[in-house]
Amino acid sequence: MELNVHTKRTYGGRFQTISGLLSFLLGLIALAALNAGLILKTEMIPGFFFYQLPLLGLILGIVGLFTRKHSRMYAWWGIALNAFIFVFIAMMFILAWTINAKP
Repeated sequence: MELNVHTKRTYGGRFQTISGLLSFLLGLIALAALNAGLILKTEMIPGFFFYQLPLLGLILGIVGLFTRKHSRMYAWWGIALNAFIFVFIAMMFILAWTINAKP
């Protein structure tokens, strides 16, 4: 009698770990662009770094959470960074609307 070891194959497992890492990297790139825009006080930085890039990173982070054997650390960090960028931009708009220019 032979001893057969059945391994469970998960398809797309490698993509899920890469998507978590990409989510983290996109969050870092978007955060660096946001900081550069605030430090330089310029509006030359395109909206791609403020809206599309964090949204893509958020989606990739959620996809990276659906992994079984691999670490989800990069996916969680990517989701946190990208969500922080959206919350920061929303708070900047809300606080800017509270400024009364005319006394």
